[in-house]
Amino acid sequence: MLRHSFITYRIATVKSADQVALEAGNSPAVIFKHYRELATDDEAAAWFKILPKEGQWENTIEWDCRARIVTLAD
Repeated sequence: MLRHSFITYRIATVKSADQVALEAGNSPAVIFKHYRELATDDEAAAWFKILPKEGQWENTIEWDCRARIVTLAD
């Protein structure tokens, strides 16, 4: 669902199926056919302004770069 939302709102923002296809790993034809004109500029701007609450993601994961392991905090 998140991927579809990103593509829908990104195409509304940048107006370039080629650019969104490159970012999303899809073809411009599919982006143009399935995602174009589904959202307005204002809806896209509102979607990209969604952020986590202050402190929501602090200390939620631990990353061990040597072992390449992500551990979720309790």
